[in-house]
Amino acid sequence: MTRVAIVTDSSADLAPDRVARDRITVVPATIALGAGAIPGRAPVVHGEDPRPEALGELDAAPRPELVEAFADAFAELARSHDSVVAVLLSSRLGGIVAAARHARERLTGSTLVEIVDSRSASLGLGFQAMRAAELARQGRSAGEIAAAVRGATDRYHVVFSVESVEHLRESGQIGRAATMIAEALQLKPLLRIDEGQIVPYERARTRARAIDELADFVRQLPAVERCAVLYASNQDDANRLLAVIADETGLSSDRITVNRIGPAVAAQVGPGALGIAVVETDVE
Repeated sequence: MTRVAIVTDSSADLAPDRVARDRITVVPATIALGAGAIPGRAPVVHGEDPRPEALGELDAAPRPELVEAFADAFAELARSHDSVVAVLLSSRLGGIVAAARHARERLTGSTLVEIVDSRSASLGLGFQAMRAAELARQGRSAGEIAAAVRGATDRYHVVFSVESVEHLRESGQIGRAATMIAEALQLKPLLRIDEGQIVPYERARTRARAIDELADFVRQLPAVERCAVLYASNQDDANRLLAVIADETGLSSDRITVNRIGPAVAAQVGPGALGIAVVETDVE
């Protein structure tokens, strides 16, 4: 029996070949970004995250179909594994962590399920799931894998630019007044995921300036382990950003890629979104 199975959700934006290579189980999940979409809070259990800010998690009543999807995945994996590590979308961006916890309560038998709040999304989450899979291949236990991933969430960065702020307004991230101001000034705001939630980073008036600022973010990091350029619809802009980052960081082709944002995340940030997911090198 294989010891540890790795699970993530479809907001991780992992390519099918990567999922197959790393033997990661992906649970399909739609998301609704924004605190307005999340009705309540439930306590953290099983000592999964010791940080004070994690004492409340979003979504006390997750959608039944999402709970069922995780319950089915956990039950299937329990037949061939003695433990599962689920690395999932930030609990501040949707109810996926809560759904997985509800599903875990239904599991019978001795299979251990560790649930990790990635505090991230898209490949910021996907890279963490890949790391968990790497640790599983090394023979680490579920507890060791979960602890290692939780302890390194600060190394994973996601920054992105949007063509229009309307999608973010609809998802509850910004108000109508902010939307009107941004559109009147023709701003293309840069945002980042910080401590699991979307926060402003910079403002840019042109696409070219947005590309420069995304490259600047990578440039300012002391050392980069890997980087993915993320795009929703315009791969030409993504390739331009890739070229700038590759030239300035010297990252090899296996450590810097272009990845399309999946539908779950693209629906929230809009078709013109462009961004980066970066893994900062562990200095220890």
